[in-house]
Amino acid sequence: MKQHAIAVAKSKFETDQPALGTGRITALTVFIFVFAAVIVLRLFSLQVLQHPYYEALASDSQEVYRNLLPSRGSIYVREDGDLHPLVTNRDYYLVYAEPSKIESPSNVIDSITSILGLTEEEWKALLPKLSKADDPYEPIKQKVSQQQVDQIKALGLAGIGWTPESYRYYPEKNLGGHLFGYVGFTDDHRVGLYGLEGYFNEELSGSSGLLKSVKDAFGALITIGPRQLEPAQDGTDLVLTIDRRIQFYACERLKHFYEYFGAEKGSVVILEPTTGAVLAMCAYPDFDPEKYGEVKDINIFNNPAIFHPYEPGSVFKSITMAAAINEGKITPTTTYEDTGEVKVAGYTLRNFDNQAHGVQTMTAVLQQSLNTGAIFAAESIGRKTFRDYVKRFGFGELTGIELDTEVAGNISPLDKDADVFYMTASYGHGLTTTLLQLAAAYGAVANGGWLMQPYIVAEKIIPGKEPIITESKKIRQPISERTATIITGMLTSVVEDSYDRKAKVEGYYLAAKTGTALIPGASGGYSNQTIHSVMGFGPISNPRFVIAIRLDKPQGVRFASDTITPLFSQIASYLLDYYQIPPDY
Repeated sequence: MKQHAIAVAKSKFETDQPALGTGRITALTVFIFVFAAVIVLRLFSLQVLQHPYYEALASDSQEVYRNLLPSRGSIYVREDGDLHPLVTNRDYYLVYAEPSKIESPSNVIDSITSILGLTEEEWKALLPKLSKADDPYEPIKQKVSQQQVDQIKALGLAGIGWTPESYRYYPEKNLGGHLFGYVGFTDDHRVGLYGLEGYFNEELSGSSGLLKSVKDAFGALITIGPRQLEPAQDGTDLVLTIDRRIQFYACERLKHFYEYFGAEKGSVVILEPTTGAVLAMCAYPDFDPEKYGEVKDINIFNNPAIFHPYEPGSVFKSITMAAAINEGKITPTTTYEDTGEVKVAGYTLRNFDNQAHGVQTMTAVLQQSLNTGAIFAAESIGRKTFRDYVKRFGFGELTGIELDTEVAGNISPLDKDADVFYMTASYGHGLTTTLLQLAAAYGAVANGGWLMQPYIVAEKIIPGKEPIITESKKIRQPISERTATIITGMLTSVVEDSYDRKAKVEGYYLAAKTGTALIPGASGGYSNQTIHSVMGFGPISNPRFVIAIRLDKPQGVRFASDTITPLFSQIASYLLDYYQIPPDY
């Protein structure tokens, strides 16, 4: 029995042996497959998912940092359906030295001076820097061309290197530095300042990438350990409402008049009245955004059309008339007795010519630019109502134009109780506006009474996203369509039958008004210097454009009707031809 039991046990043991061996083989096989899968997944992660990280890591540090820097967005206009660059980027190089690797600084200076065009002052200042054996880095020259870098590379100089740098490039000259602004430096960081570059700096800049990794004792990146690579996001591109042909013509003509009359400043704005889109905007004196460092007076960077408010003078009489007509207090044929002056609270307010003109209509007030007639219209509605209309036309508030450093002007004198303040404001003195505000207000008259928000960016192109198209925006309707039509007729008679006839374009009906405003003196009162303005639009049957022009301190001419009405006529003539608008008669 004992032997039988042993035999049975032995038989059972031998029977169990294959089963036990098979289990071990299965477990080993599973382990091998799991291990292989881990290796494959790891390789996939390294070669595919983390490819950008290791690609950057495989490059030298300069290449890594370049990959982490975004490309600044460009600025375009559309022309015949295609994008045409006005501001873009151009690659140059920064040439630098590693003095610790340079054996003979004088030989290096001799070799690179002619290639880089270093002045005597520059290379003498550089020589002691290259002689510092413990100095790891010294910049030598920025904005170096590829050709210059190739010449330096051919020399094989130890301790001399170069790295790409991107700079703003403006293919079109003379289109207006105030429009673009420039890209400068603030605390060693490049930043957009003024104009579009300043207003959209964050969007144009994009966002920098990020590379995080553990470093060894020598400062080299270690592939093992925590790491993170976030690629840079390039900046947004802007597409402007500006028409390049209109911009070029208007700016060229403005410059001619600005120089001819020896003016201190000059500016022009052209709007599309039905949308508020800016078709042209420029000013003088101007600056080159690529050479902003050569500008000696920083005030030149500010755009006069939006930054320098002024007392507009008689161009404001159209606003006064519109308010009184809209309230039903006057009509174009309403008359008053012009005695040449109005006395109020110890002040005597007179016409520009110090003359009395007898019985005059409201239309004649605009034609002859009578201050007393503007006061009569303002008095018909009273101080509070007059102030409300001034605000409804957008004065005293920002237009919201997408340009840096816009100001709102000052209409606070209208909040004072004394009547003299709103009386002088009725003919454009005692309050301040910007040229763009006036252009928008005249645009409301041209647009059936609707005030549109001026805008200059038609489209934003964001990398990897759908473009954002700007829609025109109605702000409010300060006057009715009927009132707008009446004021348009009155302003047309100004061009046809008044001092401002030089603004006329034969064959077309245009609406316009000039203003000659005295400049306040430093010690109170007014000086003898003037600012000339003209505001108008056309053709009156279907207005396609609003033109606003300002000329500060023109020399040798007293009135705006003799200085910039011809400029208005020239620009209007160009636009009528450009849009192929048939004559009215």
